Amino acid sequence: MTPKPPSKPIKSEIGVVEEAEEDGVEECRELEVLEATVEEEVSESAGPEVKIVKKSRWEQSRRSRKFCGKWLNIPEIREWVHPIPTDPTYVWCKMCKSKIRAHLNDLKTHKSTKKHKRNMATYEPELPPAETMDCGNGIFVSFSTPKIRQGEMEDPESGVLGGPNLSSMSTLGGKEVVNPASLGFIGSGNMAQALLGAFIKKGLVDPPHVTASAPSVRNLTKLCALGVCTTHDNNMVVMKSDVVFLCVKPHLLNNVIASLDPLPPDHNPLFVSIVTGHDIDSLEEMLSTLVERPRVIRTMPNTPAMIGQGCCLYTLGTHATPSDGSVMHSMLSSVGVCAEIPEQQMDAACGLAGSGPAYIYAAIEAMADGGVKMGLPRHLAQSLAAQMVKGSASMVLESGKHPGQLKDEVCSPSGTTISAMHVLEKAGFRNALISAVEASALRSKELGGNK
Repeated sequence: MTPKPPSKPIKSEIGVVEEAEEDGVEECRELEVLEATVEEEVSESAGPEVKIVKKSRWEQSRRSRKFCGKWLNIPEIREWVHPIPTDPTYVWCKMCKSKIRAHLNDLKTHKSTKKHKRNMATYEPELPPAETMDCGNGIFVSFSTPKIRQGEMEDPESGVLGGPNLSSMSTLGGKEVVNPASLGFIGSGNMAQALLGAFIKKGLVDPPHVTASAPSVRNLTKLCALGVCTTHDNNMVVMKSDVVFLCVKPHLLNNVIASLDPLPPDHNPLFVSIVTGHDIDSLEEMLSTLVERPRVIRTMPNTPAMIGQGCCLYTLGTHATPSDGSVMHSMLSSVGVCAEIPEQQMDAACGLAGSGPAYIYAAIEAMADGGVKMGLPRHLAQSLAAQMVKGSASMVLESGKHPGQLKDEVCSPSGTTISAMHVLEKAGFRNALISAVEASALRSKELGGNK
């Protein structure tokens, strides 16, 4: 007995589905109708065995349901759904970074959840993590799902990607690649991950054009998820890259560079150091064993660069060209505030901008503890403290007022804030921060002296 179609037009929770979308919706609706009428179909005299068979068929049809390419015609779904060619029974939510069963009802339900709505307003889309294969000899190859761009969906019925040669795309995420040169990272710690993640997210480099190295597999596994090539061989990074970021610990830099092989005359990459303490002169002296007249840029980024809110300062070496500076400025500007400064100011920049996030994190934690002590829930106290710091920083940057003036505007006569400021002054709050910046800057100079 064939189930009767519904007497009224079907409406999606997303809205009335247009004619171009109806085929995909109807296919999913057939399962809903079958579920609602399966008991009516089965005759009472047929026995329980028939019921079991029919119900198992319905369950099997639900399990084997595959993503329908026509669902991408629905705007509210298209903006966050990404097909998974290796597993068409699921789709990827680019906002929540999770897999969802390929059923239209499940997608509509997911769209209405609070978590999804919050992520839509907060985060940028992210593709599924890459699949990684160990090829032996310390070399890892990653296979990432390419981003879907207009004109690349060859078969909308199956959702299979096609179109132009995806392995040689000149755009990333719909954006032209600003710096198509190949990048290399020697060292894959937190700062390297922050910079590389930001470059890829902003579309400045195509992941297959990046090679990263590290002695441990732990950090390389994280970078494999971004779709880059990884290895344990530092020489491979230098030979394959036009721009090489040196991201190792200060006390390891000398040995790392000494272990590299001299480069052929026709290969002179730009070396970008984020290593604390090592000045331009020491960097050029070490790198001169690899290539004559090494092109060097010294930078001082910080970890908020990961979310595009970093402070990135740089200075050019003796042999670096103006075009090298332009490339570096365009890349670092994409991850926050960027400025070129004289060499003698780099240690002070380290004490303030490089180490500064740690001071603020400690302040947020302490203020959240104060909120908990006075009765606030932990999650609320932490959110309030973080948002307060973010809002206060925005006030300084956007209002143009002196921080002291903004502080005075909060302190009412005989009020709560001036009483709190009195306690901070007695505890040496400002003196402690000044001393912290000084200690970090002096330590940066000390590390440079121990090269």
